[in-house]
Amino acid sequence: MMTRFPLFLNLLLVSFLAGCSPTLDSRGYNPEAMDISKIQIGVDTTQTVQEHFGSPSTTSVFEDPSKGGSWYYISKKTSTTSFYAPDTLEQQTVVIRFDSQGIVRDVHKYQGEHPIVPIDRKTESTGYETSIMRDIFGNFGRYSTQKKPQQKS
Repeated sequence: MMTRFPLFLNLLLVSFLAGCSPTLDSRGYNPEAMDISKIQIGVDTTQTVQEHFGSPSTTSVFEDPSKGGSWYYISKKTSTTSFYAPDTLEQQTVVIRFDSQGIVRDVHKYQGEHPIVPIDRKTESTGYETSIMRDIFGNFGRYSTQKKPQQKS
């Protein structure tokens, strides 16, 4: 005699298998629509670049504005399975550097992720250092429980 799985067990199995399928995400600009060969160094400006490619993903923060700045167009495709961290399938970054007049001076295209290694140095700040004992006992004697006499006008 052949037995069948009950309907709810079939649904449970299907939902379990569906949860294991990866989710694909595309974020950032569309790299197929961005033809960086159209950018002319020394001719194009921030305005013409924005007209052709739109607003950048981000701009440089720590550059001297009198020397110009950089625009970054970032595209990233990831795959996420269930509750795991996303895996990067593809990443492209286009960096366009401008001079102080806003004219393109350099264009670079990077493939893949470039990990950033933070510097672990610490800047010691001088100032008031306290301890738990100073916090607990530091205010004894500063406040009086006696009432101050009111002055008559």
